[in-house]
Amino acid sequence: MQTADAVVIGAGINGAATAYNLVRRGMKRVVLLDRHVIAAGGTGKSAAIVRQHYSTPQLAAMVKRSVDIFADFDEVIGGDAGYVACGWAFLVPDYVSDGFVQNLAMQQRLGIDTGEISKDELLAIEPRLQLDDVHRIAYEPGSGYADPIATTHAYVHRFRELGGDLRQMTTATGLTVAGGAVKAVQIGEDQIATDIVVNAAGPWAGRVAAWAGVHLPIEITREQEVVIETAACGGPPKLAFSDMAQAVYYRPDGATRTLFGRGYPKQYEHVEADSYNESADNDFIVEAHARLIRRIPSFKDAIFIRAFAGLYDVTPDWHPILGVVDHVRGLHLCAGFSGHGFKIGPAIGEVMADLIMSGQSSIDVSTLGPGRFANNELVASAYGGNRA
Repeated sequence: MQTADAVVIGAGINGAATAYNLVRRGMKRVVLLDRHVIAAGGTGKSAAIVRQHYSTPQLAAMVKRSVDIFADFDEVIGGDAGYVACGWAFLVPDYVSDGFVQNLAMQQRLGIDTGEISKDELLAIEPRLQLDDVHRIAYEPGSGYADPIATTHAYVHRFRELGGDLRQMTTATGLTVAGGAVKAVQIGEDQIATDIVVNAAGPWAGRVAAWAGVHLPIEITREQEVVIETAACGGPPKLAFSDMAQAVYYRPDGATRTLFGRGYPKQYEHVEADSYNESADNDFIVEAHARLIRRIPSFKDAIFIRAFAGLYDVTPDWHPILGVVDHVRGLHLCAGFSGHGFKIGPAIGEVMADLIMSGQSSIDVSTLGPGRFANNELVASAYGGNRA
C-alpha cells in the first residue's frame, strides 16, 4: 500500500490549484489523480470568461482574488495563463435593475474595479453593438478571459516542480472509511493510504462522495459553445460580454475569432458524464448565433469554425460546495461549481489549502458547506433562477 499526506481527486483547475497550494504551504506528499488527462473535464471546455459580477460576497471576493492572480500570473504562480484583460461588460434588461444596483454596490465595497457605464460609453468602445433592449451596463476594465488548459497546466507544472506527485490516467475507484474518517483511496488493485482526500472530481464528484456514503445534490448539465471566424466582420468583440438581455455570452478567441454560448436563464439538459454528446447540436448553433447577431449584426456572415459541448456540475443554488464533511473526517469537498469553477479556480486553490491546513481561510466560505442543503440554507441570488 502506498501512502500520502493528501490525495486530490481531479486535475481540473480546482484540483490542480488546490494540490499546488498544499505543497506550496509545506505539505510533503501530495498526490493529484485524474482518470484522464489534465483539464479533460469541464475545465478544458470552459468559456473561461473571467468576470467579477456576482450576487454574493463570497463568489465576488474569490473572483477578485483570482483576477489579481491572473493579472500577475507568471510572478505569482509561474507560467502563462493566457489571460487577456480586454475588459468585460454585463448587459441587463430592466426587470433586474434593483439587483444590478445592489450587486455593484457590494462589489465596490469589496474593492472590485467595476461601475455602471452608459450605452454611449460602451458604443465608444465597441460601436458595432445594437443596444435597444439593454437597460443598464456594468463594466469591469480589468476583467477578460484566459486559456483554461494553459492555466491548469501551469498549476500542475509548478505542483510537480515543488515535489507533487501527478498520476494521469489513474482512476480512483473507491474510498476506505473507518471510524468516521477517510483512510485510503482505491486505485485499481492498489490503495493510497491517507487521512486527507479532496474531492475535486467535477462532474464525477457525486460519485466520489457516494463512496463515503455522502450524497451531493449535484446535477450534470450539457453546455454548448461555438467558435466563429470574425476577421472579415471587423474582428472579434472588443470586450468579453455576459449578455443577460439576449441570454448569450461572447468574447474574443484570439486575434480574429469569437467564442459564444447560451447564457442563463435557460432549460437544463441533464446528461450522464460518461456518455454525453460532446459535439454541439445544429439547432443550438443556429439559435445561439441568432441571439449573437441581434447584438452584433455584422457577425451574420461569420464562418463557423468549431462547436463543442462540455459539462457543468450544478448545485440547487448555483454555488459551490466547499469544506469538510462533518461525519467523514478528512473528506474535503471542492465541487458543484455550476459553471463558475474556472474563474474562481486560483482563489479556490488557496481557500481549500488554507481550510485543510489551518481550518480557516481569508475568504469566509462557511455558508458554502455541504450542510446547507439539508438545513435549507441555500444561498440566494439577486437575479433569481439559475443565475448566480
